[in-house]
Amino acid sequence: MAVPATLWQPGMRITDIRLAAKDYQAGQLVISFTTLTSYTTPVVFPQPFPVAPIMNLEIVSGAGSTGRFEARPISITPSGFTLFILTTDAAQAAGTWSGVPVHWTARMPT
Repeated sequence: MAVPATLWQPGMRITDIRLAAKDYQAGQLVISFTTLTSYTTPVVFPQPFPVAPIMNLEIVSGAGSTGRFEARPISITPSGFTLFILTTDAAQAAGTWSGVPVHWTARMPT
């Protein structure tokens, strides 16, 4: 489990938990849907951040209709976000996904 990094303050003690802390978390979702132009699903971070993190998403496939879609995070909070997948073609043609991996990363703002 990832533990968010501590913003160090004068007088803080060094502990094993603080030394193991990370300022980022990452994960993978496997997405399937049938005949849609957009898709959403909530994602909960393994460990909440102290503030809403900076997010990156990547569709890890170019096969079939996935090339016409993009993924982005919406409604980002310290405890999670909503994965939003939408078609990018002008015709708004519906697509079908079966077991498509989408990777996400979240990090503390600097």
